Amino acid sequence: MKTTNTCQWTVGTYLAQRLKDAGVRHYFALPGDYNLVLLDQLLMHRDLQMISCCNELNAGYAADGYARATGGPSAAVVTFSVGGLSMINAVAGAYAEDLPLIAISGGPNTNSEAEWEYLHHTLGKVDYSYQREMYSRITAETVIIHHPSLAPAAIDRAIDTAMLRRKPVYIEIAANVANAPTSAPIPRGFARRATSDPDSLNAATKHVAEFLNAAERPVLIAGSKIRAANARIALHDLAQSCSYGVATMPDAKGIVSEAHENFMGIYWGPVSTPGCSEIIDTSDALLFAGPQFTDYTTTGHQLGFEKAGQSSATRPQYNSGRPVTAMCT
Repeated sequence: MKTTNTCQWTVGTYLAQRLKDAGVRHYFALPGDYNLVLLDQLLMHRDLQMISCCNELNAGYAADGYARATGGPSAAVVTFSVGGLSMINAVAGAYAEDLPLIAISGGPNTNSEAEWEYLHHTLGKVDYSYQREMYSRITAETVIIHHPSLAPAAIDRAIDTAMLRRKPVYIEIAANVANAPTSAPIPRGFARRATSDPDSLNAATKHVAEFLNAAERPVLIAGSKIRAANARIALHDLAQSCSYGVATMPDAKGIVSEAHENFMGIYWGPVSTPGCSEIIDTSDALLFAGPQFTDYTTTGHQLGFEKAGQSSATRPQYNSGRPVTAMCT
């Protein structure tokens, strides 16, 4: 249903409707002359609320927190170059943390580069693709919208990618295109999730079940990728049904309730919760759900178990000999 006060859909009101369709209710913004028209268009949508921020980096981090708190997508709207480059560190962090942050930037007019116009707040040369190139390293999709007729497909593709891959995307809309007429959005949803090949999934599930059912002291360790997969409820159900001892990795603290009757603490190599590593490192089956084995989560690659078939001679970063199976969400 159309929710703007205009009789004609524009690129900006189309984007507003698609943000709403994806689950965004608030967006974080700073006005600048490259995005003023776009912000006017977004403000027409009755179901979206603009949250003004002190600077673009703060807007990016606010969007990061919004995605963490809601489990869904977030959006930040900034001006070109002076704003987009300020926000880039927050977007990079969201990329590392698997957060579907939709980074939206105003852009130079479509004729600026062709007519060799030098523009303020830029790098001092007539080449205005650099912001997209920078964002391409820290987003899953980057689009620049210069043609109103192509805007719907580009916007839908970018938001769809953010939802499917749980990564940030970048949408740049030329200043003189933001209020240009475009087609009306057709009803659609963006709650997509990646699917597994059924045969491979069944084979993997069977193999893991056989391994765990044969163990005498299995334990469950949760990692931070559980959040990115929106799998906290599934993890809770797994912990309840299997009755294994449960721990979390340090970057996943809070994913499992510490009031859970089988909760053992934080598994963090030699600085684990007292008693936790002793149980895990002597277990005969470790079920990791959503782990990230970085130098941080392993205290410099110092976890006290080894993979099945690994010997201490080929395994300098681990300390003792127990088999492990890793199961990522």
